[in-house]
Amino acid sequence: MAEMDDQRLQTILEVDDEYVSIGLVTLACQINKSHNDPNPNHSSVAECLKGTTIRIPSVGARSHYPTVQQSRRRARLKLGPEKMATGPTDAKKTLGLLGFSANTIMFLVLGYFLGGFALSPLFGQKSCTGLSPSPPSLNPCAGSIIGIILGAIGGLGYTYYYFVKKV
Repeated sequence: MAEMDDQRLQTILEVDDEYVSIGLVTLACQINKSHNDPNPNHSSVAECLKGTTIRIPSVGARSHYPTVQQSRRRARLKLGPEKMATGPTDAKKTLGLLGFSANTIMFLVLGYFLGGFALSPLFGQKSCTGLSPSPPSLNPCAGSIIGIILGAIGGLGYTYYYFVKKV
């Protein structure tokens, strides 16, 4: 079934550090399954491959092992419970979300202060900064509260643009 001579199969069994093709491992698991092997470590391909190292050789490099399949690049993958390292795409996503959060907060902060300066006079009140110098605290006026509401609406619009419309 493996389309290999007995001598080659014996060589694979005797050498500990040789890479074996996944197709051969799959075939061995299928043979064990067809012979009703009750141990899933012998008859399940997923269980057989847990903890193995998969080597993908580079193109053009001629392997002296005929059981190793050639591919476009060389890499090592470790199957099992180990976690993959975070890559540059995770850092890019994190920076994007940090920027989005900062922009959303700025909508609220600018709405608060600009509302106090620009909207308060529209309601017949004098302009306010929304801050009290002593003791240091927030002292919102009607314009600041309306500015926060308008900033929240702007933040919702920005969220819609950022996550839905932005391609």
